[in-house]
Amino acid sequence: MTIYSLYENNENRVIRYTLIFLMNCIAMPLILMWTIGGMLLFPVGFLFMKVALGYSIRFIMRKCIWIYGRAWQFLLSLFVVFVPPKTFGQPFKKPGVIVVNHRSFFDTYCMNMLPISDVCFAVRAWPFKIPLFSIFMKLAGYINIESFSWDKMMVIAKNNFKNKSYILFFPEGHRSLDRNMTKFHSGAFKLAIENNVPVIPICITGTQALLAPKRHYLKPAKIKMRVLAPVFPDQFDGDMKHLAFKRNVKAKMEECINQMEKGCI
Repeated sequence: MTIYSLYENNENRVIRYTLIFLMNCIAMPLILMWTIGGMLLFPVGFLFMKVALGYSIRFIMRKCIWIYGRAWQFLLSLFVVFVPPKTFGQPFKKPGVIVVNHRSFFDTYCMNMLPISDVCFAVRAWPFKIPLFSIFMKLAGYINIESFSWDKMMVIAKNNFKNKSYILFFPEGHRSLDRNMTKFHSGAFKLAIENNVPVIPICITGTQALLAPKRHYLKPAKIKMRVLAPVFPDQFDGDMKHLAFKRNVKAKMEECINQMEKGCI
């Protein structure tokens, strides 16, 4: 029996609170130590990938962020069940725009569950204000959706797609405070239309149990991910096709998340 199972299936509040306490006493220091250790190991890995393998700085930074996330997942696996992602269709056959529902700060960390690492995150401005985060995010070529102009975003997107990279958006913009998806913004869908690339919907559940918005401690959780078949812009017509595109993708994600939470898929 896993610690998550013991926590989830136990009605004794003392046992549940004890497990939460242990998780935060064990997992948080481990994550902190791995962060420090990762920073110390980073120069060696960077030089190897740059000099020996000839990778670009942008690619190296994204790969290192992905590796950091994989190690973070391993450290939490004592308390968190990470269900291997289930994939429908061939979502990563060609580069595209990834859209993910947003329930927790840890949603971004869970993107290491994907089989791809060359992903450009398009996020709001506040992470760019965190000194350490800012350095890595800028070197990785991430998009600041609140500061970059549309023209600048288009140039970045075209370069990424040319290099067979992906752009990832959380189209809700903010974390959902209840489990329902909030209104989608149109930027991800307009970008896909302008570049004639598919949107790849990704549904994730369980992160709100791990760390819900406005909560400052972790809880045992079971995290599941489903990668839906890509949706192509040529399926929609008209001057406002991005709206139909957006509604179609959101409906697919809502249905998938509903099925995930019922345990059907």
